[in-house]
Amino acid sequence: MRVGVRGTAGILLSVALLTACGSASSSAPAASGSATGAVAATTSAASPTSGGPPQSSTLSPRTTVTASVTATSSPSPAKSTPTTPTTPSSPASSSAHPATAPTGGWPNASNTGYLHAPGYPGKLTTFTGTLQSNHTYKYMYFPGETFVGNWDGGLQNVTFIGCLFAGDKVDDATVAVYSDNVTFDYSTFAPLNVKTPPVAHNASSQYAIDQRRAGRLTVDHSDLWGFANGIEMGWSTSAKPFTVRNSWFHDARADGGTDHTDAILSSDGGPAFMVIDHNTIASIGNTNGLAFQHSDAYYTDITVTNNYFTGFGYTVNIGGDGKGNQRITFTGNTFGTDLKPVFGPLYGWGGTATVWRANKWHVAPGGYDKNSADDGKYWWPDGTLSAKDYGG
Repeated sequence: MRVGVRGTAGILLSVALLTACGSASSSAPAASGSATGAVAATTSAASPTSGGPPQSSTLSPRTTVTASVTATSSPSPAKSTPTTPTTPSSPASSSAHPATAPTGGWPNASNTGYLHAPGYPGKLTTFTGTLQSNHTYKYMYFPGETFVGNWDGGLQNVTFIGCLFAGDKVDDATVAVYSDNVTFDYSTFAPLNVKTPPVAHNASSQYAIDQRRAGRLTVDHSDLWGFANGIEMGWSTSAKPFTVRNSWFHDARADGGTDHTDAILSSDGGPAFMVIDHNTIASIGNTNGLAFQHSDAYYTDITVTNNYFTGFGYTVNIGGDGKGNQRITFTGNTFGTDLKPVFGPLYGWGGTATVWRANKWHVAPGGYDKNSADDGKYWWPDGTLSAKDYGG
């Protein structure tokens, strides 16, 4: 049996998706701080509207979500110790728990985001002040837009653990990274004033994280939703790789007829040695879940392992047709049928010294493939489903 690899672009798709939604209460308090200084990480926030600090995670009833997706195959367009910290008192944003989160050890609502950070005290503190190098920030709330360094000067060795970043910069980023060796661990990236999906086009930021200068960037055990582009990256080397592990990308915002919706995006040539390991990447969207789109320069030395993919336009894109790629390892991944991709699971595959092994098909309950006999079969890059692994 074959499952399509290429499709027809330029259509308008209306998808009615039955999802089992839930919500984790989270803090999105009124912003009380600002950053100053030449090398600043600032937060500029709109005033949130309701609630109290998060204490627990709860599930909400099943609901039907209707999404309008403009299909396209084009690539995407492109603080040291806080001063006078405050305790959140009026949240407006929270982490959502949709049905497109597989169980069985995959990243989902039960194991990602600030609510599940080791040692989470049950509340967040609103950050005020200036981010500094060689610091770790724990259990903090960053409303609006946060700058980790700037073009005039980057920071070094900045770690965020158990933090909530909430933004509504429609054409900009919730977090802009201009620094080296920045880590987001057990953090949540969400719309500023939306508690659960669906998310309107003008209700959240275009980028959850936008890497704007060269440097090591690591995202681990994090929950990203409501984005147009989850992470846009542009730099990665063997010494300073771009790494995303154990994280959950889901429920992108409505595209508004303008977004090219991607979860992890590279639209420029040059990066190599990226590591994408054990993530859940699941959303309705018109472009790519894994969006390594710069097909002119292609990609080298990329490792994509043990991820769960479903939805988007072409779910996975590594260098377009991939013919110029070198040393790409794509192993142990699962393509789920929870959300039907607009065009197909894979844009293309090829290159030199590439490895495709142990990538499987999962027939999700209620998904678009009803043939349970296909569940667990190997999925080949040409769309073949087989009891045998790919040998190319």
